[in-house]
Amino acid sequence: MFKRGFTLAEVLITLAIIGVVAAISIPSVISNSQQQEFKTGLRKAVSVLNSAIAMNMAIDGESPYDNANLYGYLMKHMTIISSFTRLEDRFYTQIPETGENHHNSAFYTTDGMRFEIRSGANYTFHKLYESNVYACFGGSSGGLNIIESQTCGGCGSYGLNNNVDGTTKPPCIIMVDVNGDRKPNPENINCHQYECGKGYKYSDAEGTKLTDVFTILITDKQAIPYGVAAQRAMYQAQAKK
Repeated sequence: MFKRGFTLAEVLITLAIIGVVAAISIPSVISNSQQQEFKTGLRKAVSVLNSAIAMNMAIDGESPYDNANLYGYLMKHMTIISSFTRLEDRFYTQIPETGENHHNSAFYTTDGMRFEIRSGANYTFHKLYESNVYACFGGSSGGLNIIESQTCGGCGSYGLNNNVDGTTKPPCIIMVDVNGDRKPNPENINCHQYECGKGYKYSDAEGTKLTDVFTILITDKQAIPYGVAAQRAMYQAQAKK
């Protein structure tokens, strides 16, 4: 008995349908995978920071509250591959609202993350902040209550609900890019002059669409994800475990 096969037109129509379905679904799959990667990276970054703080306290008997050099303090017990006291020696970025350069210190860990600590006259991370927390570092920006640098010299829990030890220093704020220098941040790693510098891309205000950068509070005892995006990424990921 003769069995009729598919015609060329039927095959082409089927392939076209498959192509349309793939074009619609693949970007969503890639986006969801990337979002999960960012959440996993944040959890790892917080864990690495807390391990470094714990080792400093156990081995050296020194907490973030006791050490005024947060940059050196954190690197002391982390696996670092490179560090920059001027991030513009690595690449240029700009603060979109002012057109000024970001002047930050940064170090890179062996697991591919970049940790930035504010330095100089500008404040890089204000887009990610809420206005009800006092942060240790000078300047004022974006509604964040920033305490002038001379009142800092260490990271405490002053102003937080969990300031059980009555510390008198506010927490410090750092930023982590969980996939290092890969996009979306920085957008142009090959930028080595002011003219090509671009601002960082931030997560949306509700924390539903994440980028690869998150802010983290350093207190006298621990690292805590800070801001809506970081908290949702951290705690929603933990809840699904």
